[in-house]
Amino acid sequence: MGKNATDSVAQGVEIFKPPMNPLEAANAGLMSLKSRGTSWVEVMDAKGVIQVRKILEIDEAVDVAGSLPLSVVIGRADVIDVQLRGKPFDLQAVSKSNVARFEVK
Repeated sequence: MGKNATDSVAQGVEIFKPPMNPLEAANAGLMSLKSRGTSWVEVMDAKGVIQVRKILEIDEAVDVAGSLPLSVVIGRADVIDVQLRGKPFDLQAVSKSNVARFEVK
């Protein structure tokens, strides 16, 4: 038995993923959020574009990038872990009434 056409085609197919633009590449890994409880998050970039606006559920994680500075607001800051450029960020230092507000520059 010979090869069928789908075998030949499948072997020659490569998945194309466009390269990151320079901004995405520079900000990859900029900020990540992980929730230990239900919380809401909003992140807006310097151009006023909302990068994230959602309710995070328990154990949900999200990575964020965009034009700097990023303006961040996190409700229930006591249940969110933030990493900036791969390092832990203390939300309690920027929280009032359990709502954290800060900029990432």
